[in-house]
Amino acid sequence: MRNRYDQIVVGGGNAGAVIAGRLSEIPDCRVLLIEAGPHYRSVSQTPQDLKSAFTTSVQVHDWHYTGEAVPGRSMPYARGKATGGCSAVNGAIALRGLEQDFADWARCGNSIWSWDKVFPYFLRIENDQDFGSAPHHGRSGPLPIVRFRDQELVSVQKAFREACMASGYGWVPDHNDPRGLNGIGPIPMNRDGDVRVSSAIAYLHPAQDRENLTILDKTTVLRVLFDGKRAIGVEVRRENGTIERIEGGAVILAAGSINTPAILWRSGVGPREDLKRLGAPLVHELQGVGSNLIDHAQSLVGLYPKPEVVQQDMPDVQLVLEYTAPGSQYNNDMQIYCVNKLGTERFPELDSPAGFLYGAMCVINRPESRGRVTLTSLDPDIQPRIDFRLNTHAEDMRKLVDGVRRCWDIAHTDAFKEFSTGVAVLTPGVVENDRKLEQYIWDNAATIWHAVGTCKMGPATDNHAVVDQYLGVHGIGNLRVADGSVFPDHVSRNPMLTIYLVAERCADLIKNGNRV
Repeated sequence: MRNRYDQIVVGGGNAGAVIAGRLSEIPDCRVLLIEAGPHYRSVSQTPQDLKSAFTTSVQVHDWHYTGEAVPGRSMPYARGKATGGCSAVNGAIALRGLEQDFADWARCGNSIWSWDKVFPYFLRIENDQDFGSAPHHGRSGPLPIVRFRDQELVSVQKAFREACMASGYGWVPDHNDPRGLNGIGPIPMNRDGDVRVSSAIAYLHPAQDRENLTILDKTTVLRVLFDGKRAIGVEVRRENGTIERIEGGAVILAAGSINTPAILWRSGVGPREDLKRLGAPLVHELQGVGSNLIDHAQSLVGLYPKPEVVQQDMPDVQLVLEYTAPGSQYNNDMQIYCVNKLGTERFPELDSPAGFLYGAMCVINRPESRGRVTLTSLDPDIQPRIDFRLNTHAEDMRKLVDGVRRCWDIAHTDAFKEFSTGVAVLTPGVVENDRKLEQYIWDNAATIWHAVGTCKMGPATDNHAVVDQYLGVHGIGNLRVADGSVFPDHVSRNPMLTIYLVAERCADLIKNGNRV
């Protein structure tokens, strides 16, 4: 089948749904959105695991990937497989990146991504129902943003707040205040009541009946097609196994930080020696494709709950503490969450009668450690190799050691201990010994599923850069990347809203002929 579209968007996830929705606003622009998972056309048709804003969904609509957290130890790595992508399965945490993050992006040779250039997009995205009248918030965007009220907090979260404030942390009513205030406060969430409002619900549902937008779901993109070094379309595999060729004026890869570099490799764009090893014809050498993998590492203090403390229908999280690690060059580079329910799979050797733990989890938001996504086969059914190399940089380990000790102190406040029968795995002897605590962190290292950076944005002089600041792939015509993979460095927050920003910016760059 040979079809002709003006723009082919590969991946209907967090970014792709936004891009397709926005580009279809141009009446004479024929847009094709291709998604490997299903598309649900209404909230009522959407399965419960994708609708519930109170818990992550990592079983049904998932790619079922595994990644190597540290050398020699693998972990499950959740990636959403449906329109909406990870925004359809995640914790619905809608935190903005900070000014310092975009200053760093600009210093990497991406001047159009400075804070003054990107801040208006944060306003465009949101309908903040708590602070929408403030000048640093938006009220007319497609994404509703709300925070839990005090009366909505479960008992453990109230205890967490009391413990943090007793430890000297201040109260922050709005964590999306651009000043980036330290302290504890309610998490801004993209939800409507208990419904997680994904990019599919916010951007695709209003656009899906436009005549110039075609949504092709349950379809896997095998590779990008080229005429010389110009993208001319994609090769796809339909649900019934049929291989088809679809042509278009331009291709936008928005398949995420794992699948976007994989598609580029299968298309012959990537490191020369790796492609040669796989037997892939070289279209264009770009050393950085798949490198610069960055994720937010976490470590936690798990507690055994007293009876009835942990309930299946509880929200996963409601409050977050943000603080600056001692000696850090970044503001608010650390988070601590009180997680209401933790699966015991985090500690396989344990047997919790309730089937759950709860606890305090620290997260490092500006890590120095870097990993890589590679292929072991050109077969699209063989998952990419995901090598995170978490905490391999000494600075990351130093910050997490301090963070786990803070979690330990919170867990041992009177308010928090009231709900617990004891701490799982950790002992005072481990917490007090740097080497033992480092080993605990190494042995239990995991992420909160925030992979970015594998198609880094930067000038062609940067050996790791894959796209320029206008999101065009270096050396290739009519091919853009617009998802979390283009982040030059991580942001000091959960990345979802910043990925929305990248997608909105991509659509504007196309609409305006690369003018900013």
